[in-house]
Amino acid sequence: MNFSTEAHVGEYVVNSERTVSFTATDGELTYAPPSEDTPVSIPVDDVTGVRFERNTAFLRHTFLGLFFLLLSLVLTVGIVAAVYLGQVETRADIAFAGFFGLFAVGGWNVTYGLLSRPNREVIDVYIDTEERTHVLCGELADAKFVAACAELVDSDLPTTNRNPTLEAELE
Repeated sequence: MNFSTEAHVGEYVVNSERTVSFTATDGELTYAPPSEDTPVSIPVDDVTGVRFERNTAFLRHTFLGLFFLLLSLVLTVGIVAAVYLGQVETRADIAFAGFFGLFAVGGWNVTYGLLSRPNREVIDVYIDTEERTHVLCGELADAKFVAACAELVDSDLPTTNRNPTLEAELE
């Protein structure tokens, strides 16, 4: 087992600056967290298991985006229709329409956020030892990271792959 790739330390940090060099040499896995001066070295003999899981936090969530699109559209059309038809006359009606207008603006913002982001497949790698679990993650689009995962799977380390997309990629 011999590889070197870029990875992110921890879960849900693919967009952050916490990128480290994740390497494997004869009998040792190493990565250097940004907050520590010395790299973390994990002897292969101390590893009790390696798990691969799918991180869906960075997927597009199209269904949820379409739900907010419909909700925002109903709120916007309802408010505009009520104002246009002259049903908003008192201060309470104006406050009510303004309150729902804020919900509509928030709904459009959430809709844009859910439907405009890229669809990113993220692999979480959990390296278990007796003392602690080390968490590294990377994208399925990163060929070097996928190759490193393939080397971990092919090694003598006990591995569990709970990521069907990675499993299909490795076959």
